[in-house]
This record gives sequence, C-alpha cells and structure tokens, in this order.
Amino acid sequence: MFPSSSTVDEMANDLLDKIPAWLKSLWDMENELRSAARNGLILRKDEASAHLAEARRHLEKAMNEAKGIKPANGPQTPLRKEGEI
Repeated sequence: MFPSSSTVDEMANDLLDKIPAWLKSLWDMENELRSAARNGLILRKDEASAHLAEARRHLEKAMNEAKGIKPANGPQTPLRKEGEI
C-alpha cells in the first residue's frame, strides 16, 4: 500500500536534484536570517552578525547563479558591512 522507504528516499533525492542551485541558496539564506534573528533576540550580536554575513553570501550566490554568473575565486562579500553591529 505504501512505498518502501528506499523508494521514498529515491524520490526525495530525485526531487532535490531537480531544484536549481540558486533556489537552494535562497533556502540557506533564509536559515541564516532565522539564526541571526534568534541570536539577535538573545543579545548574541557576534553570532547574529556572522549569520547575517552568511545570509548575504547566500543571497549573492543565488543572484549570481540565477543570472548565470560563475563564482569568482575567494570571498567577494565582506564579513560585515560598514556600521553593522
């Protein structure tokens, strides 16, 4: 009646393979923003800033991949923006 767990795993992997990389980057960015907000609420500003920097990196990656731009070698976004806490 129900598919076996290996069939379900195969279906999930097939689905994940079909999701574009830029869309996965947006999902990663959302997770980083949630972590930044959570850490910001409990006054861990260093961790919140690190998560914001990661979210910015994921957004930049997603935008570049959506435009078809290949990533350059090395970091392109500073860890913190000017004036960021």
